[in-house]
Amino acid sequence: MATNVTTESRVKVGKHIVLVQHEGIPTRDAERSRDFYMRVLGFEVLPRPPLPAPGYWLGTPGGFPQIHIILCDSPVPGPDAPINPVGRHVCFEVRDMEALKRTLEQEGVKYLEAPVIGRPQFWINDPDGHTIEFQQAP
Repeated sequence: MATNVTTESRVKVGKHIVLVQHEGIPTRDAERSRDFYMRVLGFEVLPRPPLPAPGYWLGTPGGFPQIHIILCDSPVPGPDAPINPVGRHVCFEVRDMEALKRTLEQEGVKYLEAPVIGRPQFWINDPDGHTIEFQQAP
């Protein structure tokens, strides 16, 4: 359930898609995941209806995409999973890559950089081992 979405914020992506609305991330520890995405990446907790599975909606009020943390028994890669740039992952554009790297280093979050092909990019894993990519915004 998206809130505060204006027609102007919807850009056509492909034949039918207008917006990446959220990335659902299964977790074994919703509090730990919420804290990570808020503390390290700066997301805020958003309003969430009473759904059957506990969790959190995170993002910027009125903005997209959102992260939906879902507490469940689904398999997760695990905290010891390697950072996997070629597996399924979400990618965020970043205003200041160096500032994000400093935050990650302060938080003790490891990252994997690749030689620049196009825009600078790097990857991390969240506490459940889900890989997240970051690219420098144009």
